[in-house]
Amino acid sequence: MHTQTHGQSVTMALDTTTIAIGDQTRLTIVGIRDIRQNQADFSWPDWKDSIPGGLELLGPFETDTLVVDLENGSVAFAIRRMYMVTCWDSGFIAIPPVGIPYGADTIFSNSLELTVLLAPRGEAGEIAGAADIRTTEWSLSERFIQWLPWILAVISAIGLSVWVIRKWRAREPSQEKEAPLESIPTEPAHLIALRDLERIESDAIWANGDVKKHHSNTSEALRRYLEGRFEFRALERSTEEIKRGIPNLPLLSEDAETLLNVLELTDLVKFAKWNPTADDHIRVVKRAIRFVEQTLPNLEATESNSTS
Repeated sequence: MHTQTHGQSVTMALDTTTIAIGDQTRLTIVGIRDIRQNQADFSWPDWKDSIPGGLELLGPFETDTLVVDLENGSVAFAIRRMYMVTCWDSGFIAIPPVGIPYGADTIFSNSLELTVLLAPRGEAGEIAGAADIRTTEWSLSERFIQWLPWILAVISAIGLSVWVIRKWRAREPSQEKEAPLESIPTEPAHLIALRDLERIESDAIWANGDVKKHHSNTSEALRRYLEGRFEFRALERSTEEIKRGIPNLPLLSEDAETLLNVLELTDLVKFAKWNPTADDHIRVVKRAIRFVEQTLPNLEATESNSTS
């Protein structure tokens, strides 16, 4: 049993520890993943109608991701999964630790306790009547949560429609523009990438305070290499979109991990305003160079094709 593995941890919490029978509360499970460690993903429990301990699940779960600072100075992703729960049995509810698989390990959360209260009793010697019907007053945030799946579905449908229309309109012109490029010889992608990355490394503009541009240039050089080497559109894609497309590339697992590590670190500087150390500035370029060197094309095949 692991409560923490390689800088990763899992915690569990309730919005309140006391509810009346039939009331609702929110159960939140948070998985912390240190970005400097391995790149495995949490495998969340496949709960259907209830969870261990006797709580009943209400509605769909929600998941979001935050960037947080750890006590040791590292930066981590906090993946939160939230469930609305209720209970129809009064008394003391003990929720045991939840085991979350993470790569080859299983990380266990803390346990929880919940007290479920009965409705008020009637007068002594009399049969208590039915409890009053209570009207639930939904807050603005709760109403937003209820409508969120529908809002996201509409936004996704609109976005998909716009994307399809743009692709359809750009289909024929793009084919006309790309056709002549086949006969124009170009410099190998790995030579361009290594030259650009070595220049970024030697310029070291981060030392003059231009940290964001240093990491942005590194990310752009690596994305251009992906397009030239593998014909994989990377400049206009987010890191998450590139991650989903990696299984289609002829990469070893350790090379894919190096690629994602560089892109995630540069994203933290560009978007999360993370303040890295001098070692991080140097390391991110060296890892990008290592990725290019590890994924060079077969030189013998290239030479034979050029002579044939």
